[in-house]
Amino acid sequence: MKIKKLSGLIAAAHTAFNDDGSVNDDVIPKQAEMLIKQKVTGVYVSGTTGEGVHCSVAERKAVFDAWVKAAKGKLYLIAHVGALALPDTQELARYAQEVGMDATSIVPPCFFRPGSIQGLIDYINEALKFAQKLPFYYYHTTMSGVNFDMEAFLKAADGKIKNLAGVKFNNPDLYQYQRCLRCCGGKYDITWGVDEFFAGAVALGAKSAIGSTYNYSAGLYYKIWDAVKKGDLKTSEKYMKKVCDIVDILVEFGGVAAGKAMCAVHGVDLGTVRVPLKPLTAEQKKSIVARLKKIGYK
Repeated sequence: MKIKKLSGLIAAAHTAFNDDGSVNDDVIPKQAEMLIKQKVTGVYVSGTTGEGVHCSVAERKAVFDAWVKAAKGKLYLIAHVGALALPDTQELARYAQEVGMDATSIVPPCFFRPGSIQGLIDYINEALKFAQKLPFYYYHTTMSGVNFDMEAFLKAADGKIKNLAGVKFNNPDLYQYQRCLRCCGGKYDITWGVDEFFAGAVALGAKSAIGSTYNYSAGLYYKIWDAVKKGDLKTSEKYMKKVCDIVDILVEFGGVAAGKAMCAVHGVDLGTVRVPLKPLTAEQKKSIVARLKKIGYK
């Protein structure tokens, strides 16, 4: 498979929920419009930000459907298909290919996790056996507890995972990230995934990034990207301070719920979150808006 490398910002999309906790697919066209307006190039669907592991297989398939209808050909659609049960992952991957998503991605199981790099490769091949036509991005995140060195993984997986396109690199280890960029002659697509380290990754060669804050702050990151490329470190530092101010709000109020409140500033109501995540009160939402105004958020 010839690897087409991604470019630009790819938003890790939230999943909208109604007040009764059901998935609200009707809002997805508004999400797509919001992202296209910000010049986002793709969407990572049903991942961490999208609470994919909190949704049933049927719900996730419906979300894939809605994104394809709303944004196919306008945004690059990556379907996160990871689940604890292997048959669920296989079915989600099969369906992602059938319905027309552009790529798949997997966070490996966090319970009874793969015990070796070879074990991880074997698991991925089994999980993707019904979705061999789509490029695959391994989701490397500290949250999963699967913490293998990604350079070693790429070397071992080269030619063994036939549709491997690259790695969604959600780890602040910029040393390991650089090694992955150069691994196997630089053939793999290593897309950056830690928003608050964005400027450093761009300086080291990142061509694409997947993150939750690109849902509502893509313009800010494109300014940083442009400044780093021009060698304007003063401007890059100025805007990275705003990035960190936004991340501080996410940390204080709960990442996913607070991110949904920030999307509401753009007029897109994504509703509540699912337990064990904690929904925000009306007062907390007002506080987030006030904090955003204070840091000069537009």
